[in-house]
Amino acid sequence: MKWIWHMCMVNIRQRGIRTGLTVLGVVIGVMSIVSLLGIGIGLRSELLALTGADGNVTEIRIYGIVEGNRKDKMLTDRSLAELEEWEGVSAVYPVLSVDVMLENEGFVGYGQIMGVPREYLATMNVVHETDPEEPDGRLELLMGNQTGVFFFRNTTGQSYEELYEDEEMDWTGKRLDVTFGFQPDSPKGKLSVTNMLDDSYDIFCDIDTFKQYLKKIAGTDAVPGQPLNADGSSYQEWIYTSAIVKAEDVDAVDALVKKLQDAGYQAESNKEFVDYIEHVVQIIQIVLGGIGMIALIVSVIGIGNTMTTAVYERTREIGLLKVLGCDPEELLFLFLLEAGMLGGLGGIIGLALSYGVAELLMNKMVVAWMKLPADTTLAVIPLWLAAASVCFAVLMGVLAGMIPAKWATKLKPIDAILR
Repeated sequence: MKWIWHMCMVNIRQRGIRTGLTVLGVVIGVMSIVSLLGIGIGLRSELLALTGADGNVTEIRIYGIVEGNRKDKMLTDRSLAELEEWEGVSAVYPVLSVDVMLENEGFVGYGQIMGVPREYLATMNVVHETDPEEPDGRLELLMGNQTGVFFFRNTTGQSYEELYEDEEMDWTGKRLDVTFGFQPDSPKGKLSVTNMLDDSYDIFCDIDTFKQYLKKIAGTDAVPGQPLNADGSSYQEWIYTSAIVKAEDVDAVDALVKKLQDAGYQAESNKEFVDYIEHVVQIIQIVLGGIGMIALIVSVIGIGNTMTTAVYERTREIGLLKVLGCDPEELLFLFLLEAGMLGGLGGIIGLALSYGVAELLMNKMVVAWMKLPADTTLAVIPLWLAAASVCFAVLMGVLAGMIPAKWATKLKPIDAILR
């Protein structure tokens, strides 16, 4: 078999220009399909990251009634404890929300402070890494670094983001004047920001400390954010604005959403939107892959043309090999090996250039040009795609050389020599 490999290498070198053009066609085809599919894969990852799918796709947010006399439809500690016993539920986190007005250094913002259990706070992505501290009774805020859109200069009306568009909001260590509610006699207080939350528009705090703080500032009046019963007094137990139901796995989300809705809760999850994103990205990947496939098919036609021409030019050589005792199977292997080598060489070079396009062009130049975060990855070429692209290029080369190779094996020695 060594002579077959030797002849392949000799024939490829002797037809340098034709070989180069054929390999170039494969390079363009492989580079097109790998780069475009890599962009689709990277786009999917970024979109899922933006929707928060990587962390909370198993979370379901439910809302209860916070007004009227239908206490059976309100979210209380007892009702949430019952939900936690449901099949498919791994945890239930109550959410206590209170409308607030916040003021700091001439900026005024309106929003909500949401109290959640400390174990849920521990799962959030904070900007500053700090060692976890034991609660000391002080109410402190975790503030989203995107909340600047809600703050305006009270004298000019300009938003915080307009004034500091090139700076990321960081109020860690700041003390904010907080008004709980929007009535003239709403209770007030001062709260410190202990850390910032990455890519968040919300403000959180520890729910147990929040409850104690709200009772303290309310005094004998109604607790801010809590509904009143028919007598105009507060309920004996806490009424939560919403709750986060954590499913055991992604497959349990849809069934839990339906079960919660059947139980009378308003339930929504991120999974439906994530499924939509997945569907859209799949369509994009099919379109991009189809475009790349067209380029690869054109290159395969080029291999077929090269091999057909090679057979016509080497008919005397084929006849001589048959006279010397070369089997049709060996002759077939000779031409298929040459076609596969052309495809494999083009596949390897095309793959190397694809990595250059992905890393230098898309993940560096395009990211910088679009002013995206430095860690944004617009193109990803996984190992399976790299291996598949080279194998596919070799396979397509072999298939392209099949017809001329079979024709060569059917040539009669005398006819081949006399051509």
